Amino acid sequence: MGKAPETLADLVAPLPEDEFVTLLRERRLTLTCGAGRDRYSELMNWRGLLDLIRQGRHPINFSEFSLVMDSKMAPPDRWWKKNPEGEGNVVNLPNLLEFMRAGFSLTYYGLETYEPRLKVLCDNIRSRLREQVKIGAIVTMNRPSAFTLHYDPEDLLILQVEGRKRWKIFGPPVVNPLVGIAPPAPPPEDTLILDEVLEPGDFLFLPAGYWHRCENQSDRSLHLGVFLQPPSGLDIVKAITSQLLSDDQFRMPLTRFDGSFDLEAVEVEIKNRALEQIAKLDLKEFLAEFERQS
Repeated sequence: MGKAPETLADLVAPLPEDEFVTLLRERRLTLTCGAGRDRYSELMNWRGLLDLIRQGRHPINFSEFSLVMDSKMAPPDRWWKKNPEGEGNVVNLPNLLEFMRAGFSLTYYGLETYEPRLKVLCDNIRSRLREQVKIGAIVTMNRPSAFTLHYDPEDLLILQVEGRKRWKIFGPPVVNPLVGIAPPAPPPEDTLILDEVLEPGDFLFLPAGYWHRCENQSDRSLHLGVFLQPPSGLDIVKAITSQLLSDDQFRMPLTRFDGSFDLEAVEVEIKNRALEQIAKLDLKEFLAEFERQS
């Protein structure tokens, strides 16, 4: 066993960090194989995940901690139970493992909150890229897939930790996807642009918007995903909207005035005040604040 990667440079080696940053900027799909079977296992492995679950160190939000097969969730009441030592519910581990043996995948996001080594790595990546960073794991037993054909709105660094997983990636990608946009129809099966089986230690850079589907090729597969979310123009709009909430002019109902209400004058006032906030925008300051909040 080697030392767990602590920096972005450690993580993407043997790619130089500056070369990876270029790939990230260009959102260029890249696979690096054979750099060491155990290179990611010190970050997190199946035994480590089980320890976290036994200790109750995991999200209780089913969008972040769940059992999924073909994009359908296992009923939570079948693998959770009342806490015998206090309030609330805890994972029923035997039932969770039974669902996994039946083909459901464990999805566990926000791992950096519970594992110090992953937090160290996230902090370094955040300092290097100035983007939001989180880490998740997907563990699959048997052959079914966790998710049907889909794309992610974040750029993803896929780190194969245990077992073998076949990645099928289709094109063309959705350009600059964000949460909330209406997704286009999935591409046809004949647009396959990558079909590779990842082995332990392999690294895949999967840019945002690339349609993909995974198939387990071993008794158990575990991979980590490092999610990178850069700020966008929409985040600027959200920040300005948040500032406008303090202005009574923007909280005023527009449909509850009598016939003397001058709608055109109100329209001019709203536009002027919105433009004042836009004119105050300092992009460097915004990016610095985004980094602090991340």
